[in-house]
Amino acid sequence: MKALEPIIRLLQEGKRFFLATHVNPDGDALGSMFGLALALRGQGKEVWCYLEEEIPAVYRWLPGQELAQKGYPDDNDWIGLVLDCAEAKRVGKAAEFLGRLKEVIVLDHHEVTGTLGTHRLIEPIYATGGLVFHLLHRLSWPITKEIAENLYAAIFSDTGGFRFSQTNAETFEVARALVKAGAEPAKIAELLYEHYPFSRFCLLRRVLDQLELVAGGKGAVSFLRHEDFKECQASKADPDDFANLLRSIDGVEISALIKEYYPEEISVSLRSRGKINVARLALEFGGGGHACAAGFKLKGELSQVLNLVRERLEALFL
Repeated sequence: MKALEPIIRLLQEGKRFFLATHVNPDGDALGSMFGLALALRGQGKEVWCYLEEEIPAVYRWLPGQELAQKGYPDDNDWIGLVLDCAEAKRVGKAAEFLGRLKEVIVLDHHEVTGTLGTHRLIEPIYATGGLVFHLLHRLSWPITKEIAENLYAAIFSDTGGFRFSQTNAETFEVARALVKAGAEPAKIAELLYEHYPFSRFCLLRRVLDQLELVAGGKGAVSFLRHEDFKECQASKADPDDFANLLRSIDGVEISALIKEYYPEEISVSLRSRGKINVARLALEFGGGGHACAAGFKLKGELSQVLNLVRERLEALFL
């Protein structure tokens, strides 16, 4: 694989690495970033993990999060490492600093990607955590218990607990290797799925109250207004996976959850059972993702976006 050789060389020879991921980071983004940061530090490298926002509460147990910083280095003598994202607009404010660096490595597993990076490893597999695992294996760098916990959490979260369509034999082989390295499956599953704040359930009640079926029951659509987040005292991360829940309704092929965390700044999460590629649908609105999980953002009134999504889902099943 030609794309891999210069990346391996940079990781081996580089001394200072600036790591970043997409805004609103999920388990794969954070687990991949902290896992690779710990591996780099274990090789005597200097690491700087940039995060624009607070780490969501459900991920605050991940080892290595003490490396996270909100600011930037004072100089440009760094190699950039962007994980779980290949689009400059999705890395937020970090895009400006990354644009000043001579070398930027991108590791991503999304099917619809941007053009960020001077060296890109884009493989549409189950999780970016899997790419990091294979890189570390190729480098012959040790995977400690802390690294294993991060990478297992990355893979477990992005496969929906090994439920999603890209889960395959290799996914379980990598998970097995990470368990042998010290990751504890039961502990990680509990930390990821059994310690939600009450605010999440407050939002869930509203999502269910506002749920509607469209396209003869093949589409499920719901929404959260800015007021819902405010009244529930909820964070941006609280409704994570709600779109998956809506997709689980019997007969539903596509689900859409429309969220307005800030007034008139709308994000739309799309999920599919596989017959329709929602990454292509998201791309129509400047977004991206996977065939079964994608999203996009728009500015405007929530009611207008809601009508747009309803109409688009109806049209898919004509």
